[in-house]
Amino acid sequence: MRLGSGPTALTGFFLPWAHGSGVLSANEFSGFGLVGFAGRLQALDLTPAQDWALWLVRLAILGVAVAGAWQTVLAPWHRRHPGYPISGWYLVAAAVICLGVGGLRAGIEAPPSGLGLLAVAALLYLVGLGATEPGPEQGLP
Repeated sequence: MRLGSGPTALTGFFLPWAHGSGVLSANEFSGFGLVGFAGRLQALDLTPAQDWALWLVRLAILGVAVAGAWQTVLAPWHRRHPGYPISGWYLVAAAVICLGVGGLRAGIEAPPSGLGLLAVAALLYLVGLGATEPGPEQGLP
């Protein structure tokens, strides 16, 4: 389960997270696409607060891919490296926030495949936290 969280989050990052509305209704946006779209929005004449907000959104979305990569790399050392739980809880928080925003925006429905995989990655991390490993107390080295 620990090895599944990172690759699942990375795969989900490149799959659809949201559907456009209005003029963009025929478009689907992946995490990667949302980061690029927010970058193009920054080329507009925005207030400094709006510009900073877009930077924060871009970094937060990009953080999902970074956390997925850390989950993949650090899974074998999950007990020894502090980056493993930090990246795992980041995935959990991102999944809850993104699914919450999607639920408020579109109502209760099945999420797009990318958000669905992000939720699965978060669930795999949480299940991995509860999993026990055989150790010396069970007669194994």
